[in-house]
Amino acid sequence: MADDTNSAGLKFTERLAWLGFMLFFVIVLAIYIARGVGLEQDLTEANRELLETQMRLGEYLRDEVPRPADVGLTNAQIQALQRRGLARPEQQLRRNLAEQPELIPHEPVLGGSMYFVPEGIHVLNDRWVLATFEDGHIRGQMLLEYDAAHGNVTWQVIDSYLE
Repeated sequence: MADDTNSAGLKFTERLAWLGFMLFFVIVLAIYIARGVGLEQDLTEANRELLETQMRLGEYLRDEVPRPADVGLTNAQIQALQRRGLARPEQQLRRNLAEQPELIPHEPVLGGSMYFVPEGIHVLNDRWVLATFEDGHIRGQMLLEYDAAHGNVTWQVIDSYLE
Protein backbone atom coordinates (compact mmCIF):
# COMPACT_ATOMS: atom_id res chain seq x y z
CA MET A 1 0.00 0.00 0.00
CA ALA A 2 2.85 2.31 0.78
CA ASP A 3 4.08 1.62 -2.71
CA ASP A 4 0.74 2.68 -4.15
CA THR A 5 0.71 5.88 -2.11
CA ASN A 6 4.29 6.58 -3.03
CA SER A 7 3.52 5.82 -6.66
CA ALA A 8 0.43 8.05 -6.62
CA GLY A 9 2.43 10.86 -5.01
CA LEU A 10 5.15 10.45 -7.63
CA LYS A 11 2.61 10.56 -10.47
CA PHE A 12 1.04 13.66 -8.94
CA THR A 13 4.48 15.31 -8.63
CA GLU A 14 5.33 14.26 -12.15
CA ARG A 15 2.03 15.65 -13.45
CA LEU A 16 2.59 18.82 -11.48
CA ALA A 17 6.08 19.18 -13.02
CA TRP A 18 4.68 18.62 -16.50
CA LEU A 19 1.90 21.10 -15.82
CA GLY A 20 4.50 23.64 -14.62
CA PHE A 21 6.61 23.04 -17.67
CA MET A 22 3.61 23.41 -19.97
CA LEU A 23 2.56 26.61 -18.17
CA PHE A 24 6.10 27.94 -18.50
CA PHE A 25 6.11 27.02 -22.21
CA VAL A 26 2.74 28.75 -22.78
CA ILE A 27 3.96 31.90 -21.00
CA VAL A 28 7.19 31.97 -23.04
CA LEU A 29 5.19 31.42 -26.24
CA ALA A 30 2.78 34.24 -25.32
CA ILE A 31 5.70 36.58 -24.61
CA TYR A 32 7.35 35.61 -27.88
CA ILE A 33 4.14 36.20 -29.86
CA ALA A 34 3.46 39.50 -28.06
CA ARG A 35 7.00 40.63 -28.72
CA GLY A 36 6.72 39.69 -32.40
CA VAL A 37 3.48 41.63 -32.71
CA GLY A 38 5.14 44.60 -31.01
CA LEU A 39 8.11 44.43 -33.37
CA GLU A 40 5.76 44.20 -36.32
CA GLN A 41 3.95 47.33 -35.11
CA ASP A 42 7.30 49.10 -34.60
CA LEU A 43 8.32 48.18 -38.14
CA THR A 44 5.01 49.40 -39.55
CA GLU A 45 5.40 52.70 -37.66
CA ALA A 46 8.99 53.11 -38.87
CA ASN A 47 7.92 52.50 -42.49
CA ARG A 48 5.12 55.06 -42.14
CA GLU A 49 7.54 57.66 -40.73
CA LEU A 50 10.03 56.92 -43.53
CA LEU A 51 7.32 57.41 -46.16
CA GLU A 52 6.24 60.71 -44.58
CA THR A 53 9.86 61.91 -44.47
CA GLN A 54 10.39 60.94 -48.12
CA MET A 55 7.25 62.82 -49.11
CA ARG A 56 8.38 65.94 -47.22
CA LEU A 57 11.82 65.68 -48.81
CA GLY A 58 10.18 65.39 -52.24
CA GLU A 59 8.26 68.62 -51.55
CA TYR A 60 11.50 70.42 -50.64
CA LEU A 61 13.41 69.10 -53.64
CA ARG A 62 10.61 69.93 -56.07
CA ASP A 63 11.07 73.65 -55.36
CA GLU A 64 14.84 73.51 -54.96
CA VAL A 65 16.87 75.60 -57.35
CA PRO A 66 20.08 73.82 -58.36
CA ARG A 67 23.26 75.56 -57.35
CA PRO A 68 24.79 77.34 -60.33
CA ALA A 69 28.12 76.13 -61.61
CA ASP A 70 31.15 78.14 -60.64
CA VAL A 71 32.40 79.99 -63.71
CA GLY A 72 35.00 82.66 -64.10
CA LEU A 73 38.62 82.91 -63.19
CA THR A 74 39.84 81.97 -59.74
CA ASN A 75 42.44 84.10 -57.99
CA ALA A 76 45.14 81.56 -58.83
CA GLN A 77 44.14 81.59 -62.51
CA ILE A 78 44.15 85.40 -62.60
CA GLN A 79 47.65 85.43 -61.13
CA ALA A 80 48.84 82.83 -63.65
CA LEU A 81 47.44 84.89 -66.56
CA GLN A 82 49.02 88.03 -65.13
CA ARG A 83 52.39 86.24 -65.15
CA ARG A 84 51.70 85.52 -68.84
CA GLY A 85 51.36 89.23 -69.57
CA LEU A 86 47.64 89.98 -69.08
CA ALA A 87 47.38 92.68 -66.41
CA ARG A 88 43.55 92.52 -66.29
CA PRO A 89 42.84 89.07 -67.77
CA GLU A 90 39.03 89.07 -68.09
CA GLN A 91 38.80 92.53 -69.62
CA GLN A 92 41.74 91.94 -71.95
CA LEU A 93 40.38 88.57 -73.10
CA ARG A 94 36.97 90.10 -73.84
CA ARG A 95 38.48 93.04 -75.71
CA ASN A 96 40.89 90.84 -77.66
CA LEU A 97 38.12 88.47 -78.75
CA ALA A 98 35.76 91.33 -79.69
CA GLU A 99 38.49 92.65 -82.03
CA GLN A 100 38.63 89.34 -83.94
CA PRO A 101 35.26 88.77 -85.67
CA GLU A 102 37.07 86.69 -88.32
CA LEU A 103 37.01 83.83 -85.78
CA ILE A 104 33.23 83.51 -86.27
CA PRO A 105 32.79 80.54 -88.64
CA HIS A 106 29.35 81.60 -89.98
CA GLU A 107 28.50 83.87 -92.89
CA PRO A 108 26.37 86.95 -92.23
CA VAL A 109 22.97 87.30 -93.90
CA LEU A 110 21.22 90.22 -95.60
CA GLY A 111 24.39 92.28 -95.93
CA GLY A 112 25.23 92.35 -92.23
CA SER A 113 28.60 91.65 -90.66
CA MET A 114 29.30 89.28 -87.82
CA TYR A 115 30.55 90.64 -84.52
CA PHE A 116 30.88 89.46 -80.93
CA VAL A 117 28.29 90.84 -78.51
CA PRO A 118 30.43 92.45 -75.76
CA GLU A 119 28.09 91.53 -72.88
CA GLY A 120 27.83 88.00 -74.31
CA ILE A 121 31.52 87.17 -73.86
CA HIS A 122 31.98 85.02 -70.75
CA VAL A 123 35.37 83.85 -69.52
CA LEU A 124 34.60 80.39 -68.14
CA ASN A 125 38.04 79.56 -66.76
CA ASP A 126 41.72 79.79 -67.64
CA ARG A 127 41.16 77.79 -70.81
CA TRP A 128 37.72 78.51 -72.34
CA VAL A 129 35.47 81.40 -73.28
CA LEU A 130 31.80 81.21 -74.25
CA ALA A 131 30.90 84.01 -76.67
CA THR A 132 27.69 85.21 -78.29
CA PHE A 133 27.88 86.62 -81.82
CA GLU A 134 25.43 88.11 -84.29
CA ASP A 135 25.07 90.18 -87.43
CA GLY A 136 21.82 91.93 -86.54
CA HIS A 137 19.71 89.21 -88.17
CA ILE A 138 21.04 85.89 -86.89
CA ARG A 139 22.63 85.06 -83.58
CA GLY A 140 24.78 82.23 -82.29
CA GLN A 141 27.21 81.10 -79.64
CA MET A 142 30.62 79.58 -79.72
CA LEU A 143 33.06 77.94 -77.37
CA LEU A 144 36.66 79.00 -77.81
CA GLU A 145 39.90 77.81 -76.28
CA TYR A 146 42.57 80.41 -75.64
CA ASP A 147 46.20 80.58 -74.64
CA ALA A 148 48.11 83.63 -73.44
CA ALA A 149 51.85 84.20 -73.68
CA HIS A 150 53.81 87.43 -73.35
CA GLY A 151 50.58 89.47 -73.40
CA ASN A 152 49.41 87.90 -76.69
CA VAL A 153 46.28 85.76 -76.89
CA THR A 154 45.75 82.98 -79.44
CA TRP A 155 42.26 81.62 -80.06
CA GLN A 156 40.95 78.30 -81.31
CA VAL A 157 37.28 77.68 -82.06
CA ILE A 158 36.05 74.51 -80.34
CA ASP A 159 32.42 74.59 -81.50
CA SER A 160 29.74 77.03 -82.60
CA TYR A 161 26.06 77.05 -83.53
CA LEU A 162 23.40 79.43 -84.78
CA GLU A 163 20.23 79.89 -82.74
